[in-house]
Amino acid sequence: MHVKQLPLNRIVFLLVALSLSLFIKAQDNIADLKAKALEHETQGDKVEAANLYNKLGKLYWDANQYNNAIESYEKSIKLNTEMGNANAQRIISGYLGLINLEKEDYNKAIQYFEKSLELNQKTGRQQEVLSDLYNIANAYQMLGRYDESNKNAQAALNKALESNNMQSAKSCNLLMAENYEKLGNSKKSAEHYANYNSIVKLLQQEQMKKLETEKNIAQVQVSQVQSKITEKEKELKSVLDTLGEVIELNREMQYQKEIKDLELKEQQARFELEKKTHQSRTRFFVFLTTSIFIILVLFFVQSRHRKNINKKLQEQNAEIEKQKIEIEKQRDLADKQRTNLTSSIQYARRIQSAVIPRPEKLTEHFSDSFIMYRPKDIVSGDFYWFVRKDNVFIIAVADCTGHGVPGAFMSMLGVAYLNEIINKIAINIHINSLNADEILNQLRDKVINSLHQSGSADAAKDGMDMALCIIDFNSKKLQFSGAYNPLIVIRDNEVVQFKGDKMPVSYHQRKDIPFSRQEFQLQKNDCLYLFSDGFIDQYGGNDKRKYLAARFTQLLLDIHKSPMAAQKQVLEDEFDTWRGENPQIDDVLVVGFRFGKHADASVTDWRDKTILIAEDTDINYYLLAEVLRTTNVKILRVKDGQEAVTLAKDNNIDLILMDINMPNMNGFEATKQIKQLNKKIPVIIQTAVFEDGLEKSIEVGADDFISKPIDLKLFMEKISNLL
Repeated sequence: MHVKQLPLNRIVFLLVALSLSLFIKAQDNIADLKAKALEHETQGDKVEAANLYNKLGKLYWDANQYNNAIESYEKSIKLNTEMGNANAQRIISGYLGLINLEKEDYNKAIQYFEKSLELNQKTGRQQEVLSDLYNIANAYQMLGRYDESNKNAQAALNKALESNNMQSAKSCNLLMAENYEKLGNSKKSAEHYANYNSIVKLLQQEQMKKLETEKNIAQVQVSQVQSKITEKEKELKSVLDTLGEVIELNREMQYQKEIKDLELKEQQARFELEKKTHQSRTRFFVFLTTSIFIILVLFFVQSRHRKNINKKLQEQNAEIEKQKIEIEKQRDLADKQRTNLTSSIQYARRIQSAVIPRPEKLTEHFSDSFIMYRPKDIVSGDFYWFVRKDNVFIIAVADCTGHGVPGAFMSMLGVAYLNEIINKIAINIHINSLNADEILNQLRDKVINSLHQSGSADAAKDGMDMALCIIDFNSKKLQFSGAYNPLIVIRDNEVVQFKGDKMPVSYHQRKDIPFSRQEFQLQKNDCLYLFSDGFIDQYGGNDKRKYLAARFTQLLLDIHKSPMAAQKQVLEDEFDTWRGENPQIDDVLVVGFRFGKHADASVTDWRDKTILIAEDTDINYYLLAEVLRTTNVKILRVKDGQEAVTLAKDNNIDLILMDINMPNMNGFEATKQIKQLNKKIPVIIQTAVFEDGLEKSIEVGADDFISKPIDLKLFMEKISNLL
């Protein structure tokens, strides 16, 4: 059957009309209550007036009209105070505390919760005292007053433990764990997180025990019913046996009596004898009939009782089977929804991968670089982005609100806006006019406008933390601006850290303050690192603590001289070792690169440099020599490792290209001995054995590593960086 669909504008009109009708009706109800409350208050009927003000407060509260709700409840609490109704005062004080908590007026919320606490303590209402203490602790946490929050949370926890209220104890431990984490006390934070997890497991175990107990009780009841049926059957059999014995005994006695009567009354007439015989038979028939009737009644009662029991058992079995079928339907539905959801998320991952540059693209701009990218879920809330415009390179690393699908949507929004901002500046002004702080300012405005962020309690609070750099290859000048996220530059074993501003790329109380810009003059071989907080915040180690920024910075300092590919492997191994069996708590993103000559460098002239090629295969040597011919560099050649050590010792060598597989002495041993003679001579090891070769190259002190077949562009960039 064809169903005519309503036009979209007609549907919208109907929805608006319905909403307006409900709103007008609610307003009429509020106006009527206000008029009645004022009338009763004027007439001196304080009880009814207070009751009406309570209803008004509830209506305003439900409509999120917090100021009107507070005004109505305060009028009610004033009237109840005049009447001396302490019970109403304590309840309404609690309501006012909750309203101010939703309104984010945390100081006012604390005042009302403390009033409620005072009244509840006087009346000995321990559960209400526990709730007030927890609400006060929650408000202090929102204010960032974590020590005061912990004080009240600890008092609430003590009350919860005294009354064995495990649900409240769980909430208190979670609140205190978050507070200690904000205070930087990771040990206490971990302790309360552990208590929280223990209580969660305990509550789950109690629930399982309760279900098991109910199951056992049901089984016992069924067993008892079956036992009673068996007992009744035995009783019925006993009654039947007894009735049979009685009948037989009475018959025997009657016969004996008749014999005696015959002996004593032989003289009586036959008529009298027949009469008595007839009477005796009649009595016997009545007795037999009565006995049979009693047996039938007992059998009927027992049969009906058994039918009722069987009917109840059948009903219970039918209900169990019905529940089983319903559970199976729900399971199948959940499986189907999970499959659909996973397919959608996989599709979202393909979209996200399409908008983010491929990791290998970074090597086109910096030959020695890496990207460590580990999403917590299928898609990620962390993203990296970079682009080159003429002689300017822009790169950003961002951490969006949340992870998984919500974070992925924010990341795609961020990439789109960054492309729009950079392209607009490049077209309308000039790429050399790019400023890192202005890019973040424009990005923040676009996020606020697109998400309609206004700062209200129900407005979206999504956004992103970001570190953004602009590098001018000509002037070697670096610009940095950050939203929380930092930049680390390591030069000659010295760490230079650029901290981001304490505000996100989204709506914030400091949204009208522009982001700051920091500048730095780069030098060759400077190592730059941008990263999100996923690595730093990961719980692990023996004490299940966070990794923390200080340990991460020291790790980068320890490995910064190694090739970037090796650094990435060290970071991957360190993260896995630290995490152990703990779950990954957030997306992880680390980007590192070594600053050197960019891809558009002018024609290379190394006429004052000397390169030693240690290569025993002629074809490989001729290939390398031909590539280097245009640079005017002086080339020396040896065919085994021992010759390379001798030549490096007796000549002024600027760089050595070292093959691994050579006679007399292999390239690893030759590199080790050359580095012992002169650590300043750069050595690039070349081999086809990549995995073992990389680890061994780092161990013997090589400055870089390139695998065969050789990428000539990458090969020239690596030599350029070291010369």
